Amino acid sequence: MPSSIPCFETTRLILRAYTMEDVDAAHQELDSHPAVWQFDPGRPLTRKERRQAVEDRIRSYGQPVFGALAVTLKENGCYIGYCGLQLYLCDRIPWRTPEVELFYKLGYNYWGHGYATEASRELIRYAFTELRLIRIVTCTHRENAHSLALLRRLGMRIEPDATDAEGILAILENDGTLNTSTP
Repeated sequence: MPSSIPCFETTRLILRAYTMEDVDAAHQELDSHPAVWQFDPGRPLTRKERRQAVEDRIRSYGQPVFGALAVTLKENGCYIGYCGLQLYLCDRIPWRTPEVELFYKLGYNYWGHGYATEASRELIRYAFTELRLIRIVTCTHRENAHSLALLRRLGMRIEPDATDAEGILAILENDGTLNTSTP
């Protein structure tokens, strides 16, 4: 694993590179509750598929944008999900330029505690201040009310020309007034 993969520490979380030791916890948190996998990937992964997904995450660390980071609780190191930044090419918008996508997923027991907001704000801060990006995007299913609420808390706007029957594209522009305070 490259040493250049960033590790982030927030008030309550550590965002770090995945290791193969995360497979069982990731499988438990991401594949056991239907609300977590309902929109993506639409079914629970088997342990073998989750292992492959973690291997793929680790392999992606050589890419220009680092990919997924394991999200753990600072107080006890407990794995609760993932978040990250990745290159993205959207086919639903009138222009077709590479974008950087913010993405996230937490285990169901960790919803409603502000963890996704906290992790996302830290990655937005990094994207705008360290990577000096002009904007980031996020895609979500139009019926994913929890994700849409998070996008609104983050200050993202829905791109009206980038919606289809299922998906919504949200954009956050770097206007220099970044608010990364925890909710």
